Amino acid sequence: MRSAHTVAVFLGDAEDAAQLARAVGRVPRAVRGRLAELAVLVGVEREEAGLPEELRVLAQSDAQVRVHADVRRYGHGGRRKMAYEYALAHGFERVVVLRPDERHPPEALGSLLDAADDGAALVIAARRGHRQGGGLINRVLALEVGDYTSPYRVIACDALRRVPFHQNSDGRGFDTELLIQMRALGARLASVECDVKLDPTFAPLEALKVAFGYRAHQLHLTRRGQWFVDHDVHYTLKSHPSSSHMQVLDAIRPGSLVLDLGCSQGLLATPLAAKGVQVVGVDVRDPASVSFALARYYQRDLEQPLEIPEERVFDYVVCSDVIEHVIHRPELLASVRCYLKPDGRLLISTPNIAIWFYRLSLLVGRFEYGPRGVLDETHVHLFTRATFRREIENAAFRVVTERFTSLPFEVVFESTGRSALVRALASSYHALARLWPELFAYQFLLEAEVTTLLEPRKR
Repeated sequence: MRSAHTVAVFLGDAEDAAQLARAVGRVPRAVRGRLAELAVLVGVEREEAGLPEELRVLAQSDAQVRVHADVRRYGHGGRRKMAYEYALAHGFERVVVLRPDERHPPEALGSLLDAADDGAALVIAARRGHRQGGGLINRVLALEVGDYTSPYRVIACDALRRVPFHQNSDGRGFDTELLIQMRALGARLASVECDVKLDPTFAPLEALKVAFGYRAHQLHLTRRGQWFVDHDVHYTLKSHPSSSHMQVLDAIRPGSLVLDLGCSQGLLATPLAAKGVQVVGVDVRDPASVSFALARYYQRDLEQPLEIPEERVFDYVVCSDVIEHVIHRPELLASVRCYLKPDGRLLISTPNIAIWFYRLSLLVGRFEYGPRGVLDETHVHLFTRATFRREIENAAFRVVTERFTSLPFEVVFESTGRSALVRALASSYHALARLWPELFAYQFLLEAEVTTLLEPRKR
């Protein structure tokens, strides 16, 4: 499907006024119908100097053209920030930024828009047959993207809203940083070969430095605000045996009935079904977004007293990485006692705030929340090993088994979990977690039995 609500922003300076006017005129007529606006952002030395005559005439004679003066000199990245902010402020669906010279031929716009219409959130105009810096950077970032030199791109504004591009460099590193932000977001990327020219300001070593910086952020060696993108909440099943998911699955007996509180999209339901286990899910999300493998699903807010049309029939109640999101934790745990069988078990996990890398972070004065992990910005309470056990025991449970998880190397390295290296790292680290859980465990997983039952609320 083609969308016409795209803005093309031409960047130039007052001395390039005639060139800017010619570049706007080179946009093919067929492409004009797919653009809502042609914006010209022209740099002038001072506001009182006004716009060049050529551009005033262009704006008056072409209803599709809007000319804006830029009296600030923010550099390559700074000018793009202004262009993107303009697109977001005016409600455009896509934005493309061009220079008015041979580096960014307007004649290529049609091909770029075609790729965007196919669903790509970021489309890069790549030089024909060229992959500048792509080999090493692609390996570092696990990407297959063409010409990293090219800042000639079509970008979906929905994706732009979800990345902190204002924190990027005002210099030439901006384009690599934005590309990585889109990768972190999970946005679909595409390259289109066309007759773009080499940008002499591109610095391959700077781009490589940015790529390694992003990997250091993922490993929590550094924490940079520019990499905290606005993820949709979508959890994935972690397949390593030391992960909390696999340990929960192993703990549940075949043929059981399970109540999964805070089940998200119902990740555990499919693997448990293979064991003959029925899973009843409870979460706040829309029922249309949950797995069909759930036997039943109830849309409920876990901050409220839990009332569902179920009896005390569950062999297990699972609260996997849920309690840290809940303000009214005693009430949630009391709800478990209403639906769990007398001989049933609670399986509950939470992250370890006292893990070694957060201790080191505090030592250097860093304690930053992010979109996921131990310091997920939606967490309202953080636990150590001792405080987690105390929370469960104070709710009338007795801990019968305690398990520990490895760091989520599958997430850190964005692996499927089949990599021999990733699995070896996770296994080795898990041995450390068992040896000294307070320092090395990423999560604590408790299996507990109820000591005092509660009657379900009258419905």
